[in-house]
Parts: sequence; C-alpha cells; structure tokens
Amino acid sequence: MFASPAPILSLLVALFVAGLRASEPADGLARFGSAELRAHDARAAELQAELGKLPAMPEVQSSTRIGWHSDFNRGPRAADVTQSVMLDLGASESFDSVVLVPVNVAYGSHPGPGYGFPVRFRIEAADDSDFSMPMMLADHTASDFPNPGNLPVHLETPGTRARYVRVTATRLFVRSSDEQALFALGEFMVWRGRTNLASVAKCRTTSNYENAPAWHPDNLNDGQTVLGPPMRLERTPGNGYHSLEAQLEFSEKWVQLDLGESLPLDEVRLFAARPQDFPVRSGFGFPVRFRVEASDGPDFTRPVSLREFRDTDCENPGDNPFIIPARGITARYVRVTATRLWLRHDDFVFALGEMQVFSGNENVALKAMPSASESIELINWKLAYLNDGFTSQGRLIDWHDWLRGLSRRREAAQEIAMLDAARGPLVTAALWRLGKWTAVAVGGVAALTAWWSMRLRRQRRIDVRRLRTRIASDLHDEIGSNLGTIALLANLAGEHDLNGAHADLAEIQRIARETTDSMRDIVWLIHPGPRDAKDLLVRMREVAAQQLPDTECRFEAEGVTGPFSLEFERQVFLLFKEALNNIRKHSHAHHIAIRVTQNARDFVLLIADDGAGFDTAAPTTGHGLTSMKYRAGLLGGTLTLQSHPAQGTHLELRTRLP
Repeated sequence: MFASPAPILSLLVALFVAGLRASEPADGLARFGSAELRAHDARAAELQAELGKLPAMPEVQSSTRIGWHSDFNRGPRAADVTQSVMLDLGASESFDSVVLVPVNVAYGSHPGPGYGFPVRFRIEAADDSDFSMPMMLADHTASDFPNPGNLPVHLETPGTRARYVRVTATRLFVRSSDEQALFALGEFMVWRGRTNLASVAKCRTTSNYENAPAWHPDNLNDGQTVLGPPMRLERTPGNGYHSLEAQLEFSEKWVQLDLGESLPLDEVRLFAARPQDFPVRSGFGFPVRFRVEASDGPDFTRPVSLREFRDTDCENPGDNPFIIPARGITARYVRVTATRLWLRHDDFVFALGEMQVFSGNENVALKAMPSASESIELINWKLAYLNDGFTSQGRLIDWHDWLRGLSRRREAAQEIAMLDAARGPLVTAALWRLGKWTAVAVGGVAALTAWWSMRLRRQRRIDVRRLRTRIASDLHDEIGSNLGTIALLANLAGEHDLNGAHADLAEIQRIARETTDSMRDIVWLIHPGPRDAKDLLVRMREVAAQQLPDTECRFEAEGVTGPFSLEFERQVFLLFKEALNNIRKHSHAHHIAIRVTQNARDFVLLIADDGAGFDTAAPTTGHGLTSMKYRAGLLGGTLTLQSHPAQGTHLELRTRLP
C-alpha cells in the first residue's frame, strides 16, 4: 500500500508558498497569477494619485469653543441610547449638502481625533419639527461608520428642500477609560452653493453637557472647527491690516470696505492675523470687543448692526474664521470697529489677516476699496492686504469645495487602509494557486534551488577574493610604506653621527608604533570570530584615545545596534581613523566631540573639534579629505564638512544601513 500523494503535495505547496512570501519576486509572481490582485493594486494606485490632487491635511486647530457635547450615558446599553441634534433654518430652504465636522479631544486612551463622533447615525430633513414625514438624506445605522478623525464628513443632498435638518446617533461613541457613551460634534453645516445656511440656524438637542465656552449648542454653527480656515498654503503678500499702537486698551479703531454699490449681504467673515515673522501668535490682533455694521453711507450715521460685543469679550477665534451672518440686508459699506484692543506686549493693537463679505456665492470684498481710521504701512502690514484674498499664512479658497475635498481625502485614505489590509490574503491566495500549478514541477524547483545554492557559493568565493585583494592593498599601503620608511631611516642612522642617529631612531620608533597600530586594526577588521556593533564602538574609542592622548574627547553613541557587514565596518573605521589623523596633525584642538547614531534606515557619524579650522574653499595638498570622500562614496553615503579658520571643524558621515 502506498500513501496518498495529496498530503505530500499539500505540504510541498505550503512550503513553496512560504518560501515565495519570504522572497522579493513573490509580489510580482502573485500579480502575474491574479487578475483580482492586479485590479486591487490598480485601484490603490488610482487612490494614491487622487490623494495628490486633494486638499492637504490641515494643521489641527485648537479653540476655546470646541463644539457641542451630549449628556453622558452610563450602563450596559449606554451606547444604544439615541441622541440627536437639529438645525432650524428658519424657513424651508433648498440645499445641496450637509457637512459634519468632528472634534479633537484627548481623553484617557483616546488620542483626540474624532472624539464623540457617532458610530452609527442617520441624517434626515423635514418641514415640521416633529419629523412626521422625514426625508432620509443619509443612513449609516446598519453598520459602523469609520471614525473620521480630524476630517469632515461631507454628504451630498442635491434637490433637497426643508426647514429642519437632524442628525440622530443610534450608536454612541464610548470612552474606553470609563465606559461612558456620548455624542459630540464640532460643527454642523448645511450648504447651498457657497452659503452655509446653518450659520443663521437655531440648534436644538436632546441633551447637553454644557461647559461654556468649550461645550455649548451655539458652537455647532459658529465656524470654529478643528480644521481652521479654508486655505491653501502658499506665499502670501503680507500679514494683513494693522492699526497704530495704542497705550489705552479701550481705544476705538475701525476699518471698512466700500463695495462700490449697495448689495444684498449674506455673510461677513473675519480672519485673525498670524504674522509670518511671529507664527506662534495665532489670533494676533483680533479685537476683544468690537461691532460689525453695514451702511449705505461712508459716514455710518445710520448703520445696521450685524454683530456687537459691547459688554462682554469675544473668544479669540485663533486661525478659524469668525462668521457674522448678514441675513440679506442691503448695504454698500461694511465696517468693523474695535472698542477693546488686543494686548500685544505692553501696548494694544487692532489687526486682521483678511476680511470677506459674501453676497450670494461671491466674495464681493475682493473688489472693494478698503479704508481705516489709521494704518501702519510696512512691508508685511498694509491696508491693501485686508481684502487681497490671503490670510497671513496662505490663500483662502472656496470653503465648501475645500470641505468636500477633505471629506474625499478621508474616504480615499480609509479605502487605501482597507485595500492594504486585504492585500496580504490576496497575495497568499494567488501564491497558493501558483504553488498548486507548479507542484508537479517540484523536481525543477529542486534543481533551481541547487543552482541558486551554487550561485551563492560562487558569489561568496568572489567576495572572499575581493576581500583578500583589499586586505593585500591595505597591507601594501599601510605597512609596506611604513616599513620602507623604517628601512630608509635606519640606513641614514648608520651613516650619520650619533646625535642625528638618535632623532632618526626616535622617528623609527614612532613609525613602528603606527605600523603596529595599523596592523592591529587590519587584524581586528578581518577577524572571523563573532562580533557586534559594540566591538566597532569599543575599537573607535580605543583609537581616539591612542591618536589624541592629549585632547579631551567626548564619545557618545545612541541606538547603535548593528549588525554591520565587514565591508561597512572597514570603510567606516578607516574613514574615522583618517579624520582623527587630520585632527591630530592639523587642528591643534583642545576638545573633540564624537557622536555615533543609528535609526531604522541611517547610520550617522559626527566629529566636531574646536581646533584651528580651515577655509574649505581653499585648495588642499593632502589626500586625507579625498580618501574620506572616496570611502563615503563606497558606503553609498555623503560626507559633509563645515569649517572656518579659527572656528573648528564639523564633519558628518551619513549613509544608509547596508
């Protein structure tokens, strides 16, 4: 009776697949044998190309007004308690999309992005507040919605008309640290074209965790989000508008825009400055108290008030836009009057990075004529920068398109992550099929394996011959030259008087010591016994102490674990010796600092001394620097040398790990 070949065949296939997975050709073979994998990779490449065209990930913004937060729910079924938030637009309005912006709050083990965003939810619209006949805009209640992190969720709703829009969370976010469930949002937007209808809406919620100004329902439509301004980073003309300095905090200063004609106004957006020469001060110059007015006359004798902070301070928006709804009033002039100024150092100022005025879908401020009670006119601060289309940090772009692009970035990144997770099983399946196809040719595989083994042995022999050649060259260069000098000096010592012979013999002793050291180094380099990165560091310390006995030397190593090839150690060590030799001969340094570091990809050697230094642009007569650059090239790295006369020398070798 013979055993069935099926188990043996399966074992051979499994071993074949495991071997392929561990080799570089595996991926190409898998793609060749699987149309599904090729389609998978094509989709991943398509998504990566799309990411390059989408808005860049914005800098995470912090604000005193974080967003809205429901009450906490506790208990075994806390996550299934329904929580909702609703916007009342004031009248039935048509709109094209709904945008939800998450918050970023680190709590317990949660890192921050997407804090409180519902796991399952639905979005509905209706013309009655009871939602007796709701229109379903988006339904994510059947499966968990991937946490959006710091990016918005944009949902297209073309052709929708309603007065009320509601988000209902059917499965809440649960804090892992205390098992409390909640629903939180940074912003709730309803867009028609370039107009956010939610900016004038009233918010209603099922419950509130109120901790103003951080958490409050009014934060849902204030424009303050983790995303910051709708901006593309590029060089800006300047920082914006800046008033003259004032010594009194409650000084009054104003700036206004002449739109050229009376227009129906929908919204005013103010952007605080963030000077390019002082970027850590976000919210620079934004007034503590102010009023925003519109008028048909430039003297504002009969203004219409759009927003005023008279008796209370306004929370500084940082880099976020500050939104003032205009509700369709008609006016030609828009003025911002600061009544309590921003504290700069020991004085007070009023500054804005940009001012926008929207009439319909157009920012009519771009064509307006600015004027002000006063203005400093410097290189980075000018009144003309108030409405040039730039904040202090970049160009302002369409807010709605930017949000839609960021939402698409989130979707594409999540899909790429799913594709990455699915790729491994696809490769394994393809290789398994390929293994079954080739199992019948196992004899050929065995022959190929034997050939590969012979090739490796032959390559080893070639490598050994090359190493022996290099060693012979080193012995010739280092020891042969020194021994020739010793012979010459010994001969001269016999031909001269005794006093001269003493000096020559002293030189013979020095060269003999150097020859012995060189021989010891070469023997250490080619020693076949076990070694690790510590051996290299110990030898480098010894050589530094030998070559620079009268110099204070600080030797540091960080993350150096190796393992390194013999050729790598050889080139690094000889370059290191050459550098120390140059310091000993030319620098007259009192202190030297040596630092060796290694990370996942790079090996870095830094040598700095406080010696005489030299002009790196001047021609050199020696071969030391040329030799070091040559060895750096053999390592596939770069050698950087910085030096000035009387200012010491700084040398850096940076190379990829072999």
